Amino acid sequence: MILDDIVVLLNETARNAKVVDDEKIDPRLWEDWVMLKRNKYIKNYFNEKGTFEQNAIQFELLNVEPIDSYLDAMTDPYLSLGKKILRTDKCPTMIEGKNGVAVFELTTADVLSRTIGVVPMDRLRWTGNGITNKHTIFGAFYDDRFYLKSGSEIEKPIKKLRVIGVFADPRLVSTFNRDTDDYPVNDYMIDYMNNEIMKQEFNFIRTTVSDNINNANGEVPAQG
Repeated sequence: MILDDIVVLLNETARNAKVVDDEKIDPRLWEDWVMLKRNKYIKNYFNEKGTFEQNAIQFELLNVEPIDSYLDAMTDPYLSLGKKILRTDKCPTMIEGKNGVAVFELTTADVLSRTIGVVPMDRLRWTGNGITNKHTIFGAFYDDRFYLKSGSEIEKPIKKLRVIGVFADPRLVSTFNRDTDDYPVNDYMIDYMNNEIMKQEFNFIRTTVSDNINNANGEVPAQG
């Protein structure tokens, strides 16, 4: 189901299927509520199961540039990796659980589609030093970017990185087309989000509507 259809479903539920000329709630507010409920559910699932459902996954392509970690270490000691490495453009915010960001896979965007090992940032400097993993590329997420390195520097020709995972706001992912692409949730999650939004956010707004009659009686007028 595309995002606009989810918003229509919420609107229909909120107004009890009554057709009205003017909507009381901005569609962008519905969209933000949907995003927040989705993130809450996925984060809880990620923390409990250690994985996430396939329908929640998207992919983003990020440009990659070489940086000198020695120079960056002057302002950010966390980047003291001991050699020139690669860094991506800023990545759309990803959902993050207790074990890190929700990355399913990192690959190069070329025809070889080389898989990249994902490690915590504090382990990146120690990777690629063994005999068996010398030619493996490792990547770590830090400060909204991915950093890549390899013991044999085979990562140097990489120009783009494909990030496959779960993003906090699917609308900000460049490969997402809201007019044609299904919103990255399972169908049962749509029911969950609908129920939660109606019980919490929408109910709060409905019960705090100001007294339009202005008769100081404190009664909330009926909606419809």
